[in-house]
Amino acid sequence: MDRHLQNNKLRSIFALALRTAALLACTGPIMQTFLASLGFSSQFIYINTTIVQLANILTSFLCAQWADRGSVIKRSAICEVPHAILYLLYIPLCLWKSTSFTSFAILTGICLLQSVCIALYTVCEYKLPYFIYGPKDYGTVLAISGIVSSLISLGAGLLITRLASRMDYSQLMLWACVISFFMMGLSALLHVLQKPIAQPSLAHASQTGKVNLLSIFRRPVFYRMIPANLLRGFGYGTTTIMAGIALDLGYGQSISTALVSVQSAAMLLGCGLFALSVRYLSPRTVMLAGSVTFLLLPLMLIPNPALFLILFSLVFFGRTLVDYAAPSLLRMAVPVEVAGPYNAWRMILHFTGTILATSVAALIPVWLLLLLTMLAQLISGIHYFSAKEMRIT
Repeated sequence: MDRHLQNNKLRSIFALALRTAALLACTGPIMQTFLASLGFSSQFIYINTTIVQLANILTSFLCAQWADRGSVIKRSAICEVPHAILYLLYIPLCLWKSTSFTSFAILTGICLLQSVCIALYTVCEYKLPYFIYGPKDYGTVLAISGIVSSLISLGAGLLITRLASRMDYSQLMLWACVISFFMMGLSALLHVLQKPIAQPSLAHASQTGKVNLLSIFRRPVFYRMIPANLLRGFGYGTTTIMAGIALDLGYGQSISTALVSVQSAAMLLGCGLFALSVRYLSPRTVMLAGSVTFLLLPLMLIPNPALFLILFSLVFFGRTLVDYAAPSLLRMAVPVEVAGPYNAWRMILHFTGTILATSVAALIPVWLLLLLTMLAQLISGIHYFSAKEMRIT
């Protein structure tokens, strides 16, 4: 048992790290800068992000109980195989650059299909830990995997930033997709190798059968946290389109490319701090501290590229604390028998907030978007910190 448990934790750390690093190529600054390098405006970037998030929500809605059928370990790997293959479909777009609507539609279509894979994996992601290691190990595994993925991402980001001034960005994107293909494939293999551990609660969960969704919606830990999850999604959504915001503020491709390295460094620091604090501080406290960093968002309006990058790093550092504290907290608050559909619907709320942020970004001035994001994340952090249902640590 101990050997299986240790092997599971090691495989999880590297699988999550490889997956997180691979996702950089299809989400965030790299994809947004790729769209900009092809000649698409920030409006197209916001539209692309919104469509992708809609696909995520719809998939989560239709497949909320995906993780409850068969082996959650195998289903986690199944989601990653097509995701890996889809990276290769970007290559023709890297070779034959075009600003036509057809090119945008094809690229967005590939992003959409990858978003479906991400949503299916997410449904499994929050149930999988119940079957491969204990609840006290969850925060540590998350933090260490985040550190490893951040190191990989930081190295990749620094390399991309350095090469962006020497070669065409489409060539960089091509190699990023090839490398991401292998990383996602290896992550799938590591998931397949996981061994389930025996726990009484898991045996009970396997006998409960299909979960009644109404029973989930009636749980205070779900319905009372609806505002917090929606608002957290809004805060998250704005940070995913920061490259587009940088372009709107008048910064060039060099700044939007540098966001990759800055984001990775901030994530590394956030994961490192979370790893150190996980045994001493409640995840509620960590979430509140991370939310407070969003107070810096309005200062991004000051026209200074160096200050913009510094402020982004601090905000993303805070978002990293929130992103790692939330699942660690919910791992202890949500029983295994409802973990799959519960987290699927929680993420539906989260990505509804995300879509709201990326949608209004195309309609309102940047200053108002940053102000709304600051307020949304602060309210969410305070709600998570003070909610009675979260006072379990």
